[in-house]
Amino acid sequence: MNTLYIEDNGIMLKKVSNRIAVKKDGKVKEEIPLLDLKRILIFGNNQISTELMRYLSGKGIEVAFLSTKGKFNFRLVPETTMTIYLRMAQHKNYHNMNFRIAWTKTIIEAKLKNQRALLLRFQRNQPGVDIKKETDLIKDLIGAIKEKGTIDELLGTEGYGSKLFFRAYGKMLKGSFTFTKREYHPPPDPVNALLGFGYMILFNEIKSLLEAFGFDVYLGFLHSVKYGRASLATDLMEEFRSPVIDRLVAYLINLGVVKPEQFTKASKGGIKMDDNARKAYVKNYEKFVTTAFLDNRTREKTTYRQLMRENVKKCEQMLVHDIDYVPYVLYS
Repeated sequence: MNTLYIEDNGIMLKKVSNRIAVKKDGKVKEEIPLLDLKRILIFGNNQISTELMRYLSGKGIEVAFLSTKGKFNFRLVPETTMTIYLRMAQHKNYHNMNFRIAWTKTIIEAKLKNQRALLLRFQRNQPGVDIKKETDLIKDLIGAIKEKGTIDELLGTEGYGSKLFFRAYGKMLKGSFTFTKREYHPPPDPVNALLGFGYMILFNEIKSLLEAFGFDVYLGFLHSVKYGRASLATDLMEEFRSPVIDRLVAYLINLGVVKPEQFTKASKGGIKMDDNARKAYVKNYEKFVTTAFLDNRTREKTTYRQLMRENVKKCEQMLVHDIDYVPYVLYS
């Protein structure tokens, strides 16, 4: 174990000999040896003793503090931090175009597969809706990815695939919501407002994990460097857009959790949702990312929040130990 997650509120971490004692209500729940520990991620209202912090610092082990919802707050970085090797590897690979093209192919292929899988799932529930043309074309794009030789070509493939996906996605939405295409700032309709809000939540969750692990979040491999943009978080969120946010928005609309009358024109243009719609959204997002399901690849129970954490670790292993990155692919 190289990353320890502390999530159960009311925990106190203390040093006992050369181990970490996890205490709650004054009682030791478990003792954890350091072994290969690299970092501790503390979520919510938990504490760590000064003695343990000094001890971890001497071992080069970082401690990151995040909110209950996973928002990054701050990180304690010892003078002998190990993340220097991670950042060196990250910057080295940024200048390796072969690596970046291979990474871009992996991420875009996973994104297109997940978009297509979600459409196929929808179609099983709504067989009367014809989206065969879009799913067939997306399948062709997936097959053509290996032939692409530049990031620009791959981004063009991704852009066309997303256009096809959203064209079909609009056909799957029930009720009086209308949606024809994905538009960004400002969102011109409620569906775009729901998608944009969800992508922002997903982005912030992944960005917080990357910051807690010590990545340079502004240096991505698919998305270019742009002032103020956490490009690596944008890279890693691509494979989760459809399984989490696109699926969640369809759920909210098709089951009537949110309604058209909960949206009004914003003062600066575009559309905004009211407080009740926003609360329902956040509540259901938490449900979506924390509900356990069977991962078809591993045949083990997991959650999307756990998969996000695992993929951040996979990204670290890819950069530091040259281990292939395997993205999450939604079972169709």
